[in-house]
Amino acid sequence: MNNNEQRPGSGSDRAIEDGETYHHAEHGQIKVTGIWHQTQPLDTTRNIDDQNMIVVRYIPGEDGNWIDELAEPLDDFLDGID
Repeated sequence: MNNNEQRPGSGSDRAIEDGETYHHAEHGQIKVTGIWHQTQPLDTTRNIDDQNMIVVRYIPGEDGNWIDELAEPLDDFLDGID
């Protein structure tokens, strides 16, 4: 696992786990399908790397039916989940 410096003002130090389900403000219930730093997959992260962004991939679910996979930078993802 990669332990990067946390960016000041990131808004959250919440750990995100690959394979876990969260509530996203825009997409409702989502399931994390991957956390990536450059080309390395991560199992969990709460850190943000300013130079080499961490990206979270996830699948939104509507009424229990999972739809297309989406991705966004970790800081945007953290801002969107409850």
